[in-house]
Amino acid sequence: MKKQCVGIDISKDHLDCCIGCIDSDQNHKLQNNKRFSNNETGFKALQHWVSDLQVTENLMYVMEATGVYYENLIYYLTENDCKASVLLPNMVKHYVKSLNIKTKTDKVDAEVLCRLGLERRLRFWQKPSGIMRELKFLSREYREIKYKINQVKNQLHARFYSYQCPESTEQRLKRQIVLLETQALEIEAKIRTLVMTDRSFMIKYSGYARSRE
Repeated sequence: MKKQCVGIDISKDHLDCCIGCIDSDQNHKLQNNKRFSNNETGFKALQHWVSDLQVTENLMYVMEATGVYYENLIYYLTENDCKASVLLPNMVKHYVKSLNIKTKTDKVDAEVLCRLGLERRLRFWQKPSGIMRELKFLSREYREIKYKINQVKNQLHARFYSYQCPESTEQRLKRQIVLLETQALEIEAKIRTLVMTDRSFMIKYSGYARSRE
């Protein structure tokens, strides 16, 4: 066997896994399928299952970045010295089209990820630094708050032009906007503080900001 791969389709509660191999003549073989729970107990069971299947050193785990449900697994695998790759949904979507697969189930999705991992040379996932991890959360929170601000402003606009809208309704919407805008400013300040704590990151961030001007 030239290479082995475990394709993992991830949902909130489950990991649907398919393990396969490819030889030097590029012949594929999907060997086994199994479902595990998406928690630490399931992660350990997954590792035991894989170890029982006589894996080689060239084993790789492949998954898709589906929301946040993959995060605990990818951290667990990398912390246990496993090679793993996280793929963007668009890459997986284009690969599925190339295979002309019409059926879509969790099992089929796991098999697709397994085949993709066997055929392609994928980049290993690297654990982000602490500052990058925190910035990711803050950026996500900031986008959500800005979205909420636009929502409430649209509601206020609609109430303003409604017939005899109670003044108390307008006042509550205005207070929501003030609160959300205050939170957005707090997050912006936190992001700036974080960036300034890491000189190398600050230099990269400054260069990126200038390129966007």
